[in-house]
Amino acid sequence: MCFARHRRSAIFRVRIPVRNEAEADIVSDALSYALEPETSAVSMLEIDKGWLGEAWYVDEPAEKAIRAILVNALGPKGRTPKIVIEAIADRNWVKESLEAMPPVHAGRFTVYGHHDRDRVPANAVGIEIDAGLAFGTGHHGTTLGCLTALDRLLKARRFHRPLDVGTGTGVLAIGYAKATRTPVMATDIDPIAVEITKENAAKNGVGGLVKAFTANGVDQKAVRDGAPYDLVLANILAKPLVALAPRVSPLIAAGGIVVLSGLLVHQRREVEAAWRAQGCVPAFRIAIDGWATLVLDAR
Repeated sequence: MCFARHRRSAIFRVRIPVRNEAEADIVSDALSYALEPETSAVSMLEIDKGWLGEAWYVDEPAEKAIRAILVNALGPKGRTPKIVIEAIADRNWVKESLEAMPPVHAGRFTVYGHHDRDRVPANAVGIEIDAGLAFGTGHHGTTLGCLTALDRLLKARRFHRPLDVGTGTGVLAIGYAKATRTPVMATDIDPIAVEITKENAAKNGVGGLVKAFTANGVDQKAVRDGAPYDLVLANILAKPLVALAPRVSPLIAAGGIVVLSGLLVHQRREVEAAWRAQGCVPAFRIAIDGWATLVLDAR
């Protein structure tokens, strides 16, 4: 789902063949939740003879560390899959992907690159996002799911204090600001992403509405001072979403809405359980290309 945000001469792909879907789920979770080495993305693909797992890293992982994760996940008596680690030349994957794809539509929202300005419907809320070093072009199932959920929510009610956690390129914050013409708070742990969000917000005519800060989740005074929030958007990964639940929930207004994504469909129950423990109950769900977007009511 995610791309490396800093320019490097190479990125690293780990390929792991597994036997079946159950084993693929186990390996996917093990690699995604491992603290060291930390993965940037994990995918599992069904092939002719079983499944193939791919994990991406910005630093070269040690084969010994990957093998230890697999042994721990599959058990000491389980089969240890073959591990292949290869360096991949660091091309700008986001840019290449964006230029190869047409604008995407999610309800009233259309996300496009500058080369597709003439393809945006006249009645759409256009979000111009060009390829860069931060994640979020709108083509991924998680971003598309969040925009679809946001469109549905905005048809039902108006929000006054929104917060976008892990904003990436700022696509969700910008979409909200353009649709409502009201301010939105945005955070990202990566200062490069924060600068890109500010640039994109200005380019989309909402530079004065999107307030972006560098923060680890909500660990920033300005963000905490802006509470309570009646809408929280967080499109990151399953593990950080679980960890964020007790930190973000005290900042949510009673009756507020939480939109979570960045998780695979099979990770839904764990994420929902973490937020349910904080008083947030499921309202509806969206699944796109195997990725889940969860919409929760804060009570």
